Amino acid sequence: MTQSLFCQEVVMQSRCQYTIPLSNGHLKLIVEPSAYSMFALLDFASRENPNRAYLFLSKVLGKYIPCLPSEMRESYQALANMMTLAGDSLVMGVAETATGLGAGVAQEINTKCGGNTFYTQTTRHSFNSSLAFSINEKHSHAPQHLIYDMADNMDLNRIDNLILVDDEISTGKTLTQITQRMIDYLPNLKTVHWVSLVNWMTEKTCSNFIEDYSTFDFSFHSLLRGEFSFNRSSEKIIDFPKLTAAGLNKAACRHDTGRMGIKADALKKNKFVDEKNAPFLSSNLNIDERYVIIGTAEFIFAPFLFAEALEKAGYNVLFESTGRSPILQGGGISSKLKFYDPTHQAYYYLYNLPEDRTPIIMYETIEQFEACPLHKLLNCKAVIFGEMQ
Repeated sequence: MTQSLFCQEVVMQSRCQYTIPLSNGHLKLIVEPSAYSMFALLDFASRENPNRAYLFLSKVLGKYIPCLPSEMRESYQALANMMTLAGDSLVMGVAETATGLGAGVAQEINTKCGGNTFYTQTTRHSFNSSLAFSINEKHSHAPQHLIYDMADNMDLNRIDNLILVDDEISTGKTLTQITQRMIDYLPNLKTVHWVSLVNWMTEKTCSNFIEDYSTFDFSFHSLLRGEFSFNRSSEKIIDFPKLTAAGLNKAACRHDTGRMGIKADALKKNKFVDEKNAPFLSSNLNIDERYVIIGTAEFIFAPFLFAEALEKAGYNVLFESTGRSPILQGGGISSKLKFYDPTHQAYYYLYNLPEDRTPIIMYETIEQFEACPLHKLLNCKAVIFGEMQ
């Protein structure tokens, strides 16, 4: 038996059991054997959320914990390699946390399988375009997800494979809603894949889903599998903070990054400009300096690609992104920067910012750059996503 500050581990035949103490209770985990260590993939924290008190923090997602771009890429490749696909595919990342993960998986599927691979995402951004449908994620601080119509950017009749990507699956309720609506939206669908870094559903629950969707080739793919339960140690319910970003967002956003569907080939763009529209290049940076590239909210994949290119060029770089999820400090959250973002009309957060690195913040639009106070608070460089070519 080994022990660490935040957990206890007990070897149980071929599975491992863990107890994770949190501020308002403890998680009990049973993890199946895997090529991936749980502690290489996960840390844990407590939410400021009355609907769900705990949070699984991925160490390879690039959201709340800074990580190496190369390790993020390895997770995309590992998940894509679990699937055998024929025909045209649509990959959907679930906002906010899995927009980058979904795009990375789509890019790897496109490289591996050929054919036509498309990417889209759920979003909380509301803009003037037709919706395919919307769903509600009941446990979330921001329950409504919008899925915009993609018919102008792909032939919906030709999509054979639907790949839904989230960072973790606990009950399957959110992906069930999306799957049911997408089956109606994609008339000739043949296969459905639920893809995640971690799948916490029991084997029986997974089998039930496969039976429910027996008219399709339905499968699960994850780097880690197990089961969990959460036991409260206090009756006190922690409510949302004031001005939590709970509703839809009317901030100016790009429509060509996946919200209305995009060919996976187009995801490779990672060009950025400064406020004067001058190109921002790796040559602008000091090879001897340590950097952390910071994506913003749903805008994760293009900043990740920039960070990845820096790492490949020999720079010492980590990647993370801001988010709307309110999380208590403690556990896997060592630091927390809270700032009011006028473009989103709510508080946003940056967690676990490394103090020994120079931050560079990457915004999706000039409007977000001009209004967001984060780069001013950190007194750091900020750049804006360049126009598609």
